[in-house]
Amino acid sequence: MIENQDFQIVKDTAKTDDKGRLTLGTLAKAKSYRVLINKVGQILLDPIVNIPERELWIWQNSVARSSLEVGIKQASSGELHDLGSFAQYADLEIDE
Repeated sequence: MIENQDFQIVKDTAKTDDKGRLTLGTLAKAKSYRVLINKVGQILLDPIVNIPERELWIWQNSVARSSLEVGIKQASSGELHDLGSFAQYADLEIDE
């Protein structure tokens, strides 16, 4: 799970307050973390990004994610086929 073992000391000492809070400073400002702890009490903060639940399916569907990644690579390398505007279909009723 730890992708890089090259840790550097950010603070020599950090002390929690009466409520167990620890101030990390601007390095960790406005970020979200998964908090992991091992048997000897070492704590690792793993930066995470939250995504909307409606977008979670792409991360759970490996076939769809692979297809998306291929499409992104093709688009970045200029492998595009312009099909023109689809504006004429904007008000089309869809039967579900």
